[in-house]
Amino acid sequence: MAKFQYKARDLNGRQRTGVVEAADRRAAQNRLGQMRLKTVTLVQQGKMKNEDMTLRPGEKSFLGGALIVTNKGQIIISAGEKITSREIIVFTKQLSAMINSGVPLVTSIDLLARQQRIRKFGNMLYRVREDLENGAKLSECFARFPRVFDDLFVSLVRAGEASGSLDKILLKLVEYTEKAERIKKQIKSAMTYPIVVIIVAIAVVTGLLVFVVPKFADQFKEGGKPLPALTQWLVDFSDSFASNWHIYFGALFALFVGTKLWARTKTGEEALDKLVLTIPVTGELVRKVAVGRFCSIMATMLSSGINMIEALTICAAASGSKPIENFILNTRSKVEQGIKMSTPLGEGDIFPPMVVSMIEVGENTGAIDEMLKKVSDFYEEEVELAVAALLSMIEPLLIVFLGGIVGFVIIALYLPIFDMAGTVG
Repeated sequence: MAKFQYKARDLNGRQRTGVVEAADRRAAQNRLGQMRLKTVTLVQQGKMKNEDMTLRPGEKSFLGGALIVTNKGQIIISAGEKITSREIIVFTKQLSAMINSGVPLVTSIDLLARQQRIRKFGNMLYRVREDLENGAKLSECFARFPRVFDDLFVSLVRAGEASGSLDKILLKLVEYTEKAERIKKQIKSAMTYPIVVIIVAIAVVTGLLVFVVPKFADQFKEGGKPLPALTQWLVDFSDSFASNWHIYFGALFALFVGTKLWARTKTGEEALDKLVLTIPVTGELVRKVAVGRFCSIMATMLSSGINMIEALTICAAASGSKPIENFILNTRSKVEQGIKMSTPLGEGDIFPPMVVSMIEVGENTGAIDEMLKKVSDFYEEEVELAVAALLSMIEPLLIVFLGGIVGFVIIALYLPIFDMAGTVG
């Protein structure tokens, strides 16, 4: 038998504290209920304080990291081991299978909480279980953890509860999440190579400026002749860099941090997103990703019974680009006025005419969710091809970039030698 230390309130509202023995946490809560006590906190002796999941808005505790309960009742976990999308996918699959097999929802959540390898996720599910036992809906429980379960997840769970097909909705969520993760990994792989090459380029240039250029400069001084303008500039820059390298790297770091902070502001975010859309190759890739994501989310939500206005709101938030988000929100406002969705989608340069035409056909035939699903599958392949094309272009461009820097240094160093050869001739 385990011992649980409790804080509770009696029927008159007075606080009571003490220790109760029980086989597990649920049995301890039942014992307190028999004693006509309402549980405030319940902590098993010998375990960390983070077993206490009965927090009220505004209180703080530790949940495998920093946990804050906001005044809106949302729970924000800001530190500790990260709950990855892979963990969410596995949890959603298992929950769908258990519901489909007839296992009660509270029991399903309890079993899944026990088997989580990430303690923070397990404790979070224990909180979900307790809220379910207190009469809350599953979608309301998930909505309290916005950094783990986003608006799309919560909205689809709410639709599954209303339609009585929660297990099927959860499988659709798994399908969408896996597809989104696959696209994200492709984009990350496309960005890894250029980042590595840029780091190598910085290291190579640093080595040339610190070790190679000074040796050539000493030889040029012994010659006693004035250096060409390009060579003199390189020697002066090498001397300045060797003496003030910390200032140059500090300025580079400050520029990087400043850009990151500026990008988090509304103005900076919009400006950078607009800049990305104007770049020929990356802009096209961003558009294809946005179109594919829009069609995938809309197809999933419309087929689940969610109305188009709410679906457009969630699509806008999940677009990943401020100009595209504003475009979708403008589309939503026109749909609210009674205009078909395909009409405002065709007004900008985000959605290609082919996609708009297919959506219009779906609206006319009443099978818009099926048409959006086909477009989503098509654009998934398009994104793969676009990433492959981007990789094939990046490699030669970066080689030319790195070669150009090294070539510039070599030409600047050999210009005096060429001048001496010309003089001798």
